Amino acid sequence: MTRYDVDVLVAGAGPVGLTAALQLARWGVSVRLVDAAPGPATTSRALGTHARSLEIYDQLGILGDIAPHGTRVNGFVRHRADRTSRVDYDFDGLATRFPYMFNVDQVITERVLRGHSAAAGVAVEWNTRLESFQQDDDAVTAVLHGGDGPSTGYGTVRARYLWGCDGGRSTVRKALRLPLAGESAHTWLIADAIVHTDLDRDGVHWLFPPGGALMLFPFPDPGKWRLLDTTGEGDAAQPRQIARQFGDKLSRALGREVVVDTPTWASKFTIQQRAVPAMHVGRCFVSGDAAHVHSPASGQGLNTGIQDAYNLAWKLAMVVRGHADAALLDTYDAERVPIGRALLASTGEVMDTAMVDTPTSADDTRAADRDFMRRLIRNMSGLGIAYPDSPLTVPGDGPDEGPDEGPRPGQRLTQVSAADAQSPGWTALREALRTPAWHLLVFPRSGPATDRDRTAAGARPLPTWLDVVTVGRSRPHPDEGARGVWDPDGRVRDTLAAAEGDWILVRPDGYLSARGTGDAGLLAALDRLAAAGPSTHSGAVK
Repeated sequence: MTRYDVDVLVAGAGPVGLTAALQLARWGVSVRLVDAAPGPATTSRALGTHARSLEIYDQLGILGDIAPHGTRVNGFVRHRADRTSRVDYDFDGLATRFPYMFNVDQVITERVLRGHSAAAGVAVEWNTRLESFQQDDDAVTAVLHGGDGPSTGYGTVRARYLWGCDGGRSTVRKALRLPLAGESAHTWLIADAIVHTDLDRDGVHWLFPPGGALMLFPFPDPGKWRLLDTTGEGDAAQPRQIARQFGDKLSRALGREVVVDTPTWASKFTIQQRAVPAMHVGRCFVSGDAAHVHSPASGQGLNTGIQDAYNLAWKLAMVVRGHADAALLDTYDAERVPIGRALLASTGEVMDTAMVDTPTSADDTRAADRDFMRRLIRNMSGLGIAYPDSPLTVPGDGPDEGPDEGPRPGQRLTQVSAADAQSPGWTALREALRTPAWHLLVFPRSGPATDRDRTAAGARPLPTWLDVVTVGRSRPHPDEGARGVWDPDGRVRDTLAAAEGDWILVRPDGYLSARGTGDAGLLAALDRLAAAGPSTHSGAVK
């Protein structure tokens, strides 16, 4: 039998690596999390957190620790010489509890994730660099090297899997010879500073002084903004010069004096629009900036990386615990590689729009801005991401199969408003979904519960990786043998378009895998899933 030092070695302790480590630990997988840096970052990189990431934080049970430190952004404001126009974010057709962008310092997000990871048994090993690795059919052998300061771990590590969350210069990606295909775009200057201005702090501001465009993003801290200059002018190593430059440009764009304090952080960078053609090779994986780099204009980096990690962690956990074979890991590429490609297109559009101020009439400007914002929200919020063609998605047998409304296989389950999400049924269901498992939602028929209602299978035991949750209008009986959700006002049934006798199969990351009515359809769906990796046997071995 092959011996391992650890199930998964994660390289990189930014938000992506921390999300990966936390989720793996919640599934009972042993993890080592290493980072070459001497300690946590003290300056923010990512700022905007979008709706789908907030849903993930909620499902992880960490949103309450992040929310007090951020601020909502509800729209964008375009400033021109002759007028100012505001367009509020349009979430029409994208039901969510979080219809806004949430700005929170990446330093805080990482701090919260580190705390929860440590509580789950995974502490970051700082000053520990992944030097090299080799993989064979059974494991990955990695060499760790301590830096100049104290190192918590070095030497050779034998792991079942290696997960590279180690950024745009990823050691894992380079060693796997995964090319970042794409192009270099423009050079931009970015800075964080206090700005003495009366601009609305619940919006992203676009301004067009002579020669180029500026963007301003509000921090939660009073008076603090992130400033972005698309001309790339200035020396980031001269913070006082940068402050004067931004102050002059803002004053010209707004027609009034604006003073910018010395930045707490500034950087000049060439924007790369690149993505890998595959996100895993054998027993090694890449996520986040290690797999796709792009413009920061719509704040997609952190968000897409966290969604990468949330997609892969439960799949790795099922394989490690013996609940699925390695074929399940192929669905990571199938689902996330297309997202990386689409990301380049959407961020490229934002970048081109941010840099150009085309003269138009006021009405034409508002119409164009509204159209652009609808497309932007669908792309950057993450709410439009779905996996209809995934091997883990089991569609109905015909065009008339299933309800006309409600989430479909491949889509997010939690397509609900904040008001619906706070109903008794949805409050209980959201809590149930925090358990790291697949969930089978069962909507029993009226009348006394039967054994078939309780198992929703009848013909054979359900797999041990499946958590059964009954959703009914009456209070669940403690002896029913399945977790119950009391839905007294029917909001769960209504929003999910579920009828008596229906069932909905939900993946651990909150996406529907299948839905239907009756035991035969459920068993057929489980059998079909077996081809993608999950074992349908009830006695899977850890």
